[in-house]
Amino acid sequence: MTKTKNISNKAYTHIRETLLNSDVYVGQKILHHELGQKLGISHTPLREALFRLAAEGLLTHENYKGFSVPAITLDEAMDIYETRELIEPYLARKAAAVMTGSIIVDFTEILNQYKQHFLEPYSRRRLLLDKKFHLEIVKLAGNKTLSAALNLICDKLILKSPIERISPDRGRETIEEHTEILKSLKKNDGKRVFMLMKSHINKQTQYMLEYIKHKNSEDLLAPLFK
Repeated sequence: MTKTKNISNKAYTHIRETLLNSDVYVGQKILHHELGQKLGISHTPLREALFRLAAEGLLTHENYKGFSVPAITLDEAMDIYETRELIEPYLARKAAAVMTGSIIVDFTEILNQYKQHFLEPYSRRRLLLDKKFHLEIVKLAGNKTLSAALNLICDKLILKSPIERISPDRGRETIEEHTEILKSLKKNDGKRVFMLMKSHINKQTQYMLEYIKHKNSEDLLAPLFK
């Protein structure tokens, strides 16, 4: 029983990381037989892992159609960003109190990597680096439960957002905002970090919600132009 559970957990982790680091797009069907062969995972743990991802909202499953990546909905995005706005400013303030020079070096490296990838065609790599920046702040605050919650909702945003439609302007703003957050962390200025993180999440919220509303409007109008 324990061995089977360990295999299932490893398959789940492996598949989740593979999907996040791939260019799988919203609406794409997951060819689980090919995925299993590629990753060397047998049928049963593969199916269990995919159903677990579906239960978490990272995939969707339909009878006779299989698994696919669903688009993020307006309500879901609102819930996610409301959660982030409640969690992250508070934990960023806690992180500022324990920030040291050696830890700052690690954050600076993450930001530099983001800047390097910003010059390249858009890929999920940039989104994963953005997630890493935020998640490391939360981990530094020392709350494992909230860290796990943030990890899941960030993965939803990464997997279910259309990477080809994300504005480069928002990417430039993200670099500026992360830079200011890092400066305040370095100064152990918890109050300012709280305000900067709240503003950063709020701006991303507005960007994402406007995108979804615009996309929904396009989908409604599309049949009129066929």
